[in-house]
Amino acid sequence: MNLPKPIKTPPDKEELRDRLEKLRNLMKNNDLDYYISFDPTNIYYLTNFANYVHERPFILIIPKKGLMKFVIPVLEATHVKTRARCELELHQYFEYPAPQGENWYDIYKSIIKKDARVGVESSMTLRIYDKTPGNKIKKDLIDELRLIKSEYEIGRLVHACKIINRGHKRLLKICRPGKMLFEIYSDISGYMTAKVVGDIKNLNPMVSKAQAVVLPPSVSHDPHNMTDVFLKMEQGGPHVSGVGGQIDGYGVELERTFFLGSVPKEAEKPFNIMMKARNKAFEMAIPGAIMGDIDREVRILIKDEGFERNLLHRTGHGLGITGHEAPFLAEGYEQQLEPGMVISIEPGIYIPNLGGFRHSDTVLITEEGNISLTKAPDKLEELTINLN
Repeated sequence: MNLPKPIKTPPDKEELRDRLEKLRNLMKNNDLDYYISFDPTNIYYLTNFANYVHERPFILIIPKKGLMKFVIPVLEATHVKTRARCELELHQYFEYPAPQGENWYDIYKSIIKKDARVGVESSMTLRIYDKTPGNKIKKDLIDELRLIKSEYEIGRLVHACKIINRGHKRLLKICRPGKMLFEIYSDISGYMTAKVVGDIKNLNPMVSKAQAVVLPPSVSHDPHNMTDVFLKMEQGGPHVSGVGGQIDGYGVELERTFFLGSVPKEAEKPFNIMMKARNKAFEMAIPGAIMGDIDREVRILIKDEGFERNLLHRTGHGLGITGHEAPFLAEGYEQQLEPGMVISIEPGIYIPNLGGFRHSDTVLITEEGNISLTKAPDKLEELTINLN
């Protein structure tokens, strides 16, 4: 299967109307009069407007009919009108705190009928939950909608992966013994950001963050150990790279285990077992497969090869408008893979005093199976960098 064409433009009104219609169908199935979204990620999904959570709340109220109603601080009205690409009924409050009768919750409570059935997100803060009228029912309906990507979203993810593919290719070129982590981060992040700005003239900085890190073998067994920006790359390996982030609102990732100059003999077996586990996950990641089963089989493979104590995480996670979201390739997660889902595939092995072994790709589930949207070398000989 060929890759879908990349898309670089914001969603049009038809795309956003389709998302709203699907949400309202779920509301109808759950007999809800309103659905309340406080999560900035979900508000972005429905409106194309992104914000930070702070003491001035943004609350999106979706009634079962009519315009969505958006409670916002007046300070952000122009921002909302500029970025939102759907019809909204704005309800503005001046400031928080405010005199009695003029607070955000005074406006908010006046919009919702007291006897209504109201769906609320599990991520809603208690201060908003307590001010929400009606019979509240916890339902993460927008998160459910986000599991399956539209053609538009897939196109945006393809574009995002093209950016990080270039970034990772450059990373392998500049990474050498003695190079410091902050040098790599600055170079590759700046390089990718410049590419995105060149592609997308109206880039939204609120949902854009290009990142690139490499952990040398002395710490790569601890995959989230980025406590020292002056870490230096080392002769040999395994080094573990991570390139990704949000590319104008779409989260993707690409990671590789690689070596500078030479491969320590003791690194060959765990690298090969990681690749075997990775291939197993790709073979199993087809429509209808239970995600927990994939993780279970991958973990059994790694354990049977003697690396049970060197497992630190699941086989993969979802990607979309964030870099970490549902669905999950994790034991205990019993949902089926479906065409249109986008996941990472990244089984890892982590050995203290040797290093980490992990490749990660952004993978689209298709009608026929799967296709990786990220492209980078993956074989040991390709990932042994010649220093001459």
